[in-house]
Amino acid sequence: MMFVLALSALGVACPADEKPVAPVHVPAVPPPVRRAQLKGLHGDVKVKRAAGDEWLPAQEGMALFENDKVRTVAGAGVQVVFEQGSVVNLGEDALIGIAETRPRPGQERTDLTVLRGRVDAELEDSSRQSLSVTTPAATVRAGRDIVFQ
Repeated sequence: MMFVLALSALGVACPADEKPVAPVHVPAVPPPVRRAQLKGLHGDVKVKRAAGDEWLPAQEGMALFENDKVRTVAGAGVQVVFEQGSVVNLGEDALIGIAETRPRPGQERTDLTVLRGRVDAELEDSSRQSLSVTTPAATVRAGRDIVFQ
């Protein structure tokens, strides 16, 4: 029986003038790094994923990744709690993006882009944390509690 199977496998081989195609190696894409999560939602809050085109309804505890966007409407609000402990409170009619973080040795950093609205930020430990907020017109870096408006 083994002899018959070996012969049938030889019968489906490539013709002499065709070379077998080598398997293509696709490098593994690292999973996205969680930067923050949503807490204390009230009202209509939406999230747009970096790779998506649709605004999704936000959920309590929803993870946020680099280049995701968060939007609130009139009467809505949410806390964005970053992995190292920084908290950003979004008021109504706000739109922010979770920016790509460029780490600095010895300093935990939170980077976000405020496109519209009011953002109140709190750093858990301002001696080792920093917050970088970019707006369409300016960039602000802080190492203490501060209100951006």
